[in-house]
Formats: sequence, structure tokens, C-alpha cells
Amino acid sequence: MSDDNPTNDSVSDNKPHFELYIKASVRDGESKGSCPICQQWFMVAHLLAEKSDVHFQVYTVPANNLPESFKAKTMSKTFPIVIGVQGRDTKGQDISNCVFDDADEVEKFFESVNVSRPLLKRTEAKNQLALRHVEDLYKKFNLFLQNSNDNGTKLTQQLKNVDGFLGEMETTFLCGSTISYSDTVLLSRLQHIRVAGKAYRGYEIPKELKSLWRYLSTAYQTKAFIQTLPSDQDIKLHYETKATTKLEKTIKLEGTSYTTDVDPECLNGEVEQQNGDE
Repeated sequence: MSDDNPTNDSVSDNKPHFELYIKASVRDGESKGSCPICQQWFMVAHLLAEKSDVHFQVYTVPANNLPESFKAKTMSKTFPIVIGVQGRDTKGQDISNCVFDDADEVEKFFESVNVSRPLLKRTEAKNQLALRHVEDLYKKFNLFLQNSNDNGTKLTQQLKNVDGFLGEMETTFLCGSTISYSDTVLLSRLQHIRVAGKAYRGYEIPKELKSLWRYLSTAYQTKAFIQTLPSDQDIKLHYETKATTKLEKTIKLEGTSYTTDVDPECLNGEVEQQNGDE
């Protein structure tokens, strides 16, 4: 069970301090895994820590081989999981030793410790509007991977819908100038579409979707996204049992890489970000 600590401050105040458990890589059992929901909440925790609302450590857990030290805390196999260490939430409740191990509990926990980032709450009106424009995208992507007769038209249309919404909003992210809850949902899945879509079906996000590419380019320069990003190889392996093409043997021979480059043509001449390899 690997520990990655984004908040190195000594915890001497009464702010919430918790442990976040996410799925580990299926390749090495230690680095960040490919679960989009885990990345989504990892991003939320990272953003709250940036504002000093919380302190946290993130641990990666091999989901198919739970360590005894983890099972002593919870037997849940649904990730992510939050375990309170010390401090109090916004209602004054002590979170010490509290375990939040299902989707609803995890969401309620993050809402309860959120002091300064209201747009990281799903129930905010701006998020509700944005989510209506992105909620079908990931479903269309999974159907595309599973059906070799699907030419990607429906997936492309969904991406165009998102691009159109971004263009209409004229904001950096879905709800404004900073990452919101709806961005954590979209970005974690958009990276999967980009990496796994190309690997399994040769699909690429159309270059003419300028607003979407500018959105991705900005996200690649944002710590909360880039520091929670799983490797390309883990993303590809995430779909090995779903896709009609099988790439496991090829993927295992690859080095670790992270796709974060953007073709300048997609940005109307803006500066390209380079691909980072570990």
C-alpha cells in the first residue's frame, strides 16, 4: 500500500485531516491506478488542500489483493475510501476514525469539509447545468469501445456538445476560471477517451473542437489534474476486458508515459505542451 503525500504541512490545527485510499496501478500495484472516480475525488482533495481547507495523505491500494493493514480499517472494495484522522468538519463534528466507504458517504464527506470552494459541490446550480452537458459522454465512449461496428459518430457528437457548451460559456473551465466539481468528472474521463480511444479504435478527438482542446490544454497545466493523472498504460489496461481489440501484451512492453501534448493546430496557434514521460 503506497503513500503519496501532497500535503506535507505539519498538522497542528483543527482543520480536517484525512486519508484518501484510491485504486493502485494494475501494472505495479503502487502508483496511481486508472479509476476515473478515484481521480475525480483525488482532484477534489488536492484542490481543497491548495486552499488549506484540509490536510490529507493519499494511499494507493491493489484492489484485487487488499493488504492486511487496509482490511484492519475497512473491508470495503469500493474506491475511493476516506478515513478521518483528526479535526472537525464545517458543522463541528469530529472526523477522527470515521470511515466513508461508499459513493454517497464520500461525496457528503467532501461537502462537509469544504470551506472555500463551493463550486466543488455537485449540488451547486452551475455544476448541475454543466453536468447535463457532459453526463452522457463517458457512456457513449464505453459503447463505442465495445462495438466494433460503431464508427464513433455518437461519441463525436457528444464531444461537439461539450465543445459547444465551453464555447458558449466563454470560461476557462466549465463553471468559471477554476476547476469545479463538473470539471473533475469531465477531465478524468476525457483523458480516458483520448488515450484509450486512440489505442483501441484509432479514435482521436477532432481538431476542430477548439474550445475543448483549449480546455484540455489548460487542464494539463493545472496541478490538481496533472498530479492526479494515471499513466497511459494504466488507462489502456482499464479497458482491456471491454474493448473488442486486445492490447495487453503490447501494453506490458511499453514504458510509462503520460499524454499531455496538444497539437498547436488545435489551439489556433497557441503553445504546445510537451508529453511527459516518467
